[in-house]
Amino acid sequence: MELFSLFGYLLPDFRQIAFFVIVALTLILSLKNLKYGVLIMFAELFIGSKGYLFYFEHSGLIISIRIALWLVIMSVWLGGKIRKIRIKRIKREIRIKIRELYFSFYSYFSSRFSDSYSSSRFSSFSHFFSSRSFHSYFLILFIFIAWGVINGFLNHNEFSNIFFDFNGWLYFALFFPIYKVFTIGKDIRCPKKTEVGPADSAGPTSVFFGHRMSVFYSLSQIFIASITWLSFKTFFILFIFSHNIPGTLFPLYKWIRTSGVGEITQMQGGFYRIFFQSHIFILIGFFILLFLLLQITTQKITTQKMTGQANYELRGIALCVMRYTLCVSCLLSTILISFSRSFWAGLIVGLMLYGCIIIWLYGWKKLIQNFSILLVTGILSIGLIAAIVKFPYPDPLGGFNTAELLSERASNISDEAAVSSRWNLLPKLWSKIKSAPILGSGFGTTITYKSSDPRVLSSTVDGEYMTYAFEWGWLDIWLKLGFFGMLAYFVLIGKIIYTGFKVMQKVKIRQNLLQFATADYDEVSKNIIDLGLVVGLVVVAVVSIFSPYLNHPLGIGYVLIVSCITWNV
Repeated sequence: MELFSLFGYLLPDFRQIAFFVIVALTLILSLKNLKYGVLIMFAELFIGSKGYLFYFEHSGLIISIRIALWLVIMSVWLGGKIRKIRIKRIKREIRIKIRELYFSFYSYFSSRFSDSYSSSRFSSFSHFFSSRSFHSYFLILFIFIAWGVINGFLNHNEFSNIFFDFNGWLYFALFFPIYKVFTIGKDIRCPKKTEVGPADSAGPTSVFFGHRMSVFYSLSQIFIASITWLSFKTFFILFIFSHNIPGTLFPLYKWIRTSGVGEITQMQGGFYRIFFQSHIFILIGFFILLFLLLQITTQKITTQKMTGQANYELRGIALCVMRYTLCVSCLLSTILISFSRSFWAGLIVGLMLYGCIIIWLYGWKKLIQNFSILLVTGILSIGLIAAIVKFPYPDPLGGFNTAELLSERASNISDEAAVSSRWNLLPKLWSKIKSAPILGSGFGTTITYKSSDPRVLSSTVDGEYMTYAFEWGWLDIWLKLGFFGMLAYFVLIGKIIYTGFKVMQKVKIRQNLLQFATADYDEVSKNIIDLGLVVGLVVVAVVSIFSPYLNHPLGIGYVLIVSCITWNV
């Protein structure tokens, strides 16, 4: 897709044609099965960063491929819903819901005068929300998002600012078609029993998100392919920019900037920072693979008890550990190349949580073992970066110390232009929040601050910059939705994380049973992957403290994915 996007940049007519071909193909496949359209949409999300790999442009109007795919998916889903509507059925369902609501609240208020007040209150409300527990949390958030739009108009914010500020949140509307596709049945993630042992060459990825016919398995294949491509693309671009290859730098740089794929910044000694917004999925994939690696390294005792070919199986495990270690090293290299301090902060918090989970599940000995492997992956990652930049052909430009460059980047939190701009924004943003802390100021609220960005300085005299999009993700949410809107989002994420972490008890029980060959290895692997996904959500929440992800389709899409998966735990 990105190669076609590059051709589209070089040949604008091709870009327009490719845009309509992709949209038409998505529409046809979605009409056949909505699942295919949703998967295409997620493929674009995983690699598309800002969503402008392809776009239609006419008379100043620009429609990105992400918006077009959103319109297709929502139209097909809504058309299907309208087609199935029956007035009589709606009236019947309304009567049933009113009756259920009446009895739920009747039970609640009548229980206040009984001895079993607490238990009755809990049972009535848990019954009311039992079948759609996440739905109520999403509904509350949607109410605050709608309030953000209304409040924007009440505060007389410019319509264009309101629209462009709000349109990213429209990705939450995909909640409905995604849940239709992903939660058709609770058993969608349950693979059929096989005779494959724990050290099968396919490894735990054979049960990644479910059996081969499930939408979760298809999504996992797209996700794996996407993060593999993102890593390869990062390495390739780093190689191109760190070597003297005439005729390639300018068109490649212009395509990356025009399509919104990412940013390229020259650092010291011929090193280039390669940052893509989609690298957030590299960070998520890193933790998923870490948990898969953890599961593989716990197979030794199990294999010896479950098979009569212990030596053969252990050799298979060793090879599998090596493969996964190399994969983790590649992902870690990509995270380091991004030079994103926000990612590094999320990485540190995620590793701390990973260590706590290992201690709770397996003890200190397993923690030392896995962090030893992690140390090896760190060394391999730095070595891989140095090898790419200093490869002797055709003409390397690098003259730097990799470890020193990373250390300087991590410690410099004030002098760099991007960091300076972010800190200059913070007091202005906080002051604006304090003017309406409870209700918020609505979408389209603007703030003027002094930016150190060279692009701003080149177009203004004093660097004054006015915008409605802010780097501090959670504070941006607070400003637009108000305190309770931010709290509703925080509680939703907390609910998803809590539900996901409940599988830790299942892992511990099944792991103990697995040692006596009485538990299903595939079930343990699926639960381990669930933990990786939930830790990934924690990491995204941490990154969003400093960067806008949870208020952007990249973060919103991941919230929807994890909520679907944990709903099926």
